[in-house]
Amino acid sequence: MQVNTGWMVGVWVAMGGAFGSLVRYGVGRLCSWCLPNTSSVLGTGLVNLVGAFLLGVVVSSFPANPKPSVWVLFLGVGFCGGLTTFSTLAMELADLMQQRRFLGLIGYGAGSLALGLLAFLAGVWMASKS
Repeated sequence: MQVNTGWMVGVWVAMGGAFGSLVRYGVGRLCSWCLPNTSSVLGTGLVNLVGAFLLGVVVSSFPANPKPSVWVLFLGVGFCGGLTTFSTLAMELADLMQQRRFLGLIGYGAGSLALGLLAFLAGVWMASKS
């Protein structure tokens, strides 16, 4: 289904973003509840990898179009945008730098980028197989 009106684009993106943000918050809370002595890095890494994978599935499943489908708006732009969090990743990297934990900083930063790209490509590959 294509979305033709400007205000409906915003509605679909906002609904997906709200849902994605709630899931991100829930994953963070669940991680801190299940593993109380761990940092927020686990939750941030998890949502970013899942979001990258899902975005790969979405962009591979729906062809590029000037008028995007509802699913691209809701899942790709909204949900994945609300779920993933570059700003929290940047804050966590800055915290590692401030703590002078440079190996952790490099490992977490490079690992997040590399694993995020691999998760995205895995989503593209998986969607192309179905």
